[in-house]
Amino acid sequence: MDGVDRFQAGDVEVICLVDGAKVFGAEVFPSLTEETRAARLAAAGLTEAATEFNSYLLRHPGGIDLVDAGCGTLFGDGAGFLPERLAALGLRPGDIDRLILTHLHGDHVGGALTQDSGLAYPQAEVLMHRAEAAHWQGRDAPGGRFLSLTEPTLIEDGADLGQGITLWHLPGHTPGHSGLRIGDLALVTDIVHSEALQLPDPACGPTFDVDGALAAETRAMALACVAAEGLVWSGAHILGPGKFHRLARDGDGFARAPL
Repeated sequence: MDGVDRFQAGDVEVICLVDGAKVFGAEVFPSLTEETRAARLAAAGLTEAATEFNSYLLRHPGGIDLVDAGCGTLFGDGAGFLPERLAALGLRPGDIDRLILTHLHGDHVGGALTQDSGLAYPQAEVLMHRAEAAHWQGRDAPGGRFLSLTEPTLIEDGADLGQGITLWHLPGHTPGHSGLRIGDLALVTDIVHSEALQLPDPACGPTFDVDGALAAETRAMALACVAAEGLVWSGAHILGPGKFHRLARDGDGFARAPL
């Protein structure tokens, strides 16, 4: 099935579902010169900073979790395909037991809201880092609107979510931005928005980071951890085909390595 990739992490089947795609303009990575940007893209076989929006379905003996809800209607015709991906797997919104939100930017929480401003997964328990809820509470943004409709379960770094799943707080992109560790798999969420531009130099950050300096520090730490521990990794903006990889040191940066 197009837009779907799978990895087995212990008892957890991890299914990456592509909600959509877009291209980042040069203004998203303002620290890069035009020459550096072009050279890095060319080295990756790209002519533009393409990205995809990935959510993850976790199937395990304890139930079914959805990690992030995609863009919904926020990005027009280029995204919002998550409901179709779920339906193709034979799943309805009511089948989702837990909605784990890594952070509340629109491309992660937009799909948790219906077009008439209701909840797309009304029966699911919602989990997120405590600092993320505090950051968005009361804001006129998708995250704030979502929080006004639900009472999430607030968790901390290292929280045990069962089935070998733990929360990995990765602050900087947003205050409560988090990934997941599942056995030898690390879901690093928005640590990287463009592998081509950021893996060679983890200090390179997008304008989306709330705290750019902290995000760069966290990105370098997380990528170094993945490489040093030989983890499999995937993230919310990793391009396909193939959403699960390992990382290797490459000079001052990193590069994809095969499983």
